[in-house]
Amino acid sequence: MGALRISLPGYPLSVVAHTAAGPLYVLSTYGEPLERRRMLLAVDLAGKVLWSREFDGDRQGPLYRTAHRKHLRVSESGTVFLIDGDALLGVTGAGEAESGIPMEHGPDEVPGAFTLLREGFCTTWTTAPPRHHDIRVDVRDHSGAVAWSTRIPTEPLGYRGPPGMEEDFMPFEPAMPFEFEPSRHDPLLVAGHRIMTGFFDVSTGQSLSYLLDRYSGRLVHRIPVAGGQYAAIAGPGEFLAGDRGFGLLGTARYDESGIEVVRWDSEGPLLVGPDGAIRCVESGNPVGPLRFRELNADGSTIDGPVLSRSFPARAALDVSGAVVFAQDKALRAIYADSRERVLCETSEEIDSHGRILLLEDGLVAFSTPRELILAETDLGPLPSTGWVCGDGNLRANPSSKVREGLLEGPRVPQGGLHGPTPRQNLVPSQVIATGPPAETPPMCSSSGNSCQVTSAPRAR
Repeated sequence: MGALRISLPGYPLSVVAHTAAGPLYVLSTYGEPLERRRMLLAVDLAGKVLWSREFDGDRQGPLYRTAHRKHLRVSESGTVFLIDGDALLGVTGAGEAESGIPMEHGPDEVPGAFTLLREGFCTTWTTAPPRHHDIRVDVRDHSGAVAWSTRIPTEPLGYRGPPGMEEDFMPFEPAMPFEFEPSRHDPLLVAGHRIMTGFFDVSTGQSLSYLLDRYSGRLVHRIPVAGGQYAAIAGPGEFLAGDRGFGLLGTARYDESGIEVVRWDSEGPLLVGPDGAIRCVESGNPVGPLRFRELNADGSTIDGPVLSRSFPARAALDVSGAVVFAQDKALRAIYADSRERVLCETSEEIDSHGRILLLEDGLVAFSTPRELILAETDLGPLPSTGWVCGDGNLRANPSSKVREGLLEGPRVPQGGLHGPTPRQNLVPSQVIATGPPAETPPMCSSSGNSCQVTSAPRAR
């Protein structure tokens, strides 16, 4: 068993793939300051860089304010999408840039996160600090024309403590948030006829998630989440969301109305198999040691192996039920029979915000702060359905399928776009609709600081 290491031109922001046969698409940022330039690379499973393209970075502030520049999404036909300036840009598998899809917006607005849909794409919008005001969510067709836009007025955020512990908790008095940013993990999910989007207040550490109707933009429910880290799609119109901090630590399941139906005392990267079974690689537990756990429908859990206290990276699930995750400078697996194994060790911590991708012939792709690593393992591929890795799937597109032929051509609309309307003080939301659209010992070792093969994967 071996590992192949590919040096990257800077810090990796996103790693995606069209299929398990590759290639991998890697977006990295580099330069001084760090956000100045971005590079998109295509890498085959033998580690060969097929092509690369450069893009501007963000010179306005630190990375956490530029979440929209971190994301890559891949359509079903293989086009890679990223936000470039004021447009959604597609890059073909051959590395050719398509005409950008323009995204008109308010003068103070910046895009937060985007997801490809059958009918186009969904985007969240925040305001550049320190002039924060309302947040906004819109859906546009493949030409950039707005189908609907929902403005959600900002409310004062306060917190009086977890239920039953209010008297023992030092409350936060309600205050207007200084700066909202998209949630660090899973900021925009689309499941059936519902959209869930999460935002994080930098000044207080509090989070809010909003549930919207996918086809009209109607605000369905506001979900308070205390410093939530992870979310996942649980089923049609249903979501999982974690609480972390402010006296709360756990994960809840929300139905299509935004009502909490079950809660577990467990929080961490979440996986949902094709059979609906929910697995959690814990990063927090209020009542005991951190473990790998299965979360049952009645709120109980099935305890698996004990984990270390260090923060785990995103996880992935193979077709046999094995879970692979990164922790303590190693790639680790927990098999369906609860056996544990170290698959690969590294000289650096594996990127805790990165993704783990299961590819063909047992290859696993993951990143460290300066490298992309392809490790040979005995794991199978990802299941074809379910929430089976970070961002849900290989294409990192947390929504229902993107239909073949959409979001691929230079279809720039004639006569302009339907842009957002001026800000109004409406409660609970402002919706602009133009009509709903159609629906063990380590198996390998990796060390050193240069791009070298320590033990190369099989020739391809």
